[in-house]
Amino acid sequence: MEYYIDGHNLIPKLQGIRLSDDHDEQDLLERIQEYARLTRKKCTVFFDKAPDNRTRDASYGTVHVVYVTHHTKADEEIISRVNKAGKNRAAEITVVSSDQHVQWQCHQAGAKTIESEKFASGMNQVFSGHSDSIKGNSKGTKTPQRIEPKLSQKEVDEWLEIFRERK
Repeated sequence: MEYYIDGHNLIPKLQGIRLSDDHDEQDLLERIQEYARLTRKKCTVFFDKAPDNRTRDASYGTVHVVYVTHHTKADEEIISRVNKAGKNRAAEITVVSSDQHVQWQCHQAGAKTIESEKFASGMNQVFSGHSDSIKGNSKGTKTPQRIEPKLSQKEVDEWLEIFRERK
């Protein structure tokens, strides 16, 4: 399964990121990267209003990003790519957008859809299941950080005994 995410539609649904922030897109990409890593899902994020001189497609770790210039909109690009995928491939795509027109067009093409609010809530659940805290990054926004579990000395001793028995 792959997610096609309307980036500017998702940003306002997440805590700690606003469209008016200088690094809103980068902050979203960092969260999506962590989400993709934890869920092992493929994600493509679409941003519109990119300057003409911006590279159209880029990859950030496991996340693919499509920058759509001012000549078109991210909505149109998402719909176009879902249509080009064909019914079989589109069935493997879930479009993340609260725009009803985008949802309807993509559903007609065979893709699944989820509202940005619900996807943001799902992201929070994934993060809370893998982390007990949210840690601020260098830009002052909050991104999930994985916390390794701490074992008590008793638990360590029990595991050591189990491994000794296997020898």
